[in-house]
Amino acid sequence: MVRWGIIGLGRIADTEIAPAITASPQGELRAVVSRDQGRADAFAARHGGARALTSFDEMLADPGVDAVYIATPNALHADQVVTAARAGKHVMCDKPLALSAEDASRAVAACAEAAVKLGITFQTRFHDNYGRFRELVQDGSLGEIRVVQVEMSPGRTLLKGWRTDPALAGLGAINNLGVHAFDLIRWLLGAEAIEVTALAGHEGGLAPETLALVLLRYATGALAYVNVNQSVAFPQADITVYGTKGRVVGRSTTRMNMKGTLDVLTDQGETTIETASYHAYRGAVMAFEDAVATGREPSPSGLDGLRSVELTSAIEESLQAGQTIAVPA
Repeated sequence: MVRWGIIGLGRIADTEIAPAITASPQGELRAVVSRDQGRADAFAARHGGARALTSFDEMLADPGVDAVYIATPNALHADQVVTAARAGKHVMCDKPLALSAEDASRAVAACAEAAVKLGITFQTRFHDNYGRFRELVQDGSLGEIRVVQVEMSPGRTLLKGWRTDPALAGLGAINNLGVHAFDLIRWLLGAEAIEVTALAGHEGGLAPETLALVLLRYATGALAYVNVNQSVAFPQADITVYGTKGRVVGRSTTRMNMKGTLDVLTDQGETTIETASYHAYRGAVMAFEDAVATGREPSPSGLDGLRSVELTSAIEESLQAGQTIAVPA
C-alpha cells in the first residue's frame, strides 16, 4: 500500500489524481496541503483524505505518508521535490519537473541520494493501446521512422491564473501541454531530440505563448512537427507516424478523456485499434505505485523529466534567438 500526500489542490489533483489514488487497490490518500485550510478540508472530505493541512513540512513529517504528489505552480516543483526527497518520501511530480535543466538535475540528484523514487506525470503514455503503438514503432513494423506529426490542444482555452506569469509558469502552452507531445514522441521512438526550431504566437495581452509550432530532429534521423496551442476552436487531437514501410494515424488520441482510433497501414493491410484516454491518470498513478512496491525505476522517471526540461529549454532558446538550437546530449 502506498499512502499519498498531495500538495497543490487544483483541477487535475481534484478531478484526476485524487480519484486515481482512491480507485487504486495499492493507493490511499493520507494527507492534503493547501495554503487555505477551508480548501484543504473540503478536498480531503471529497476524496477521503485523513488529514487536511496548510503546511508542507507538517505533511512531510507524517510517518504515515509514503509518497507525495506535487501539483503546485511549475516554479515551485524542483525545491519541493528536493524537500520531499530529503524527508524520505517518494515523489510523483506534475510536469514540468523544473523551469531550468539545472534545477531539474538538482531534483533528480536529491531523489537518487535519498534512494526514493521520482516519477513525472506524463500520462499520455498510458492511453489505451499506446503500448501496442510503441511496439509497432520500435519492432520494425513501420520500417524506419521518417516523420511524426502531433497536434495537441484543448481548444480555445486561454491561459489563466498563475500560468499567465512567466516567473511561475515559465513557458505557456508548451509547458502546459506541449511537454506531453514531446515526451510521447521520445517514448514512441526511443530516441532523443538533437535539435529544435520553434515559432510561437501570443494573444490577449498574455506574456507566455498560447500557440507554438515546433520542428524537431531526432538522433535516429526522424523529423517531427508539433502543433501545441490553446488558441483555436475545434482542434484535432491527432498523431501520425510515418515510416518507410507503413504508418499509424491516431485520431482523437492525444488528449485526455477521449475515445479514438489508431489506424495502422502496412503492406500487410490496414488494421484499426481502438484507444481511449479516460483512465490515463489512473494508469500513471498505479504504475508509480508499482515502481515503489517493486523497487524498479518509474516510467516516466525523473530522468524523463530532466530530458523534457532540457528540450523545452532549447525550445525557449530557439524562440528567443529565432534559429535552430542543438539540444544538449
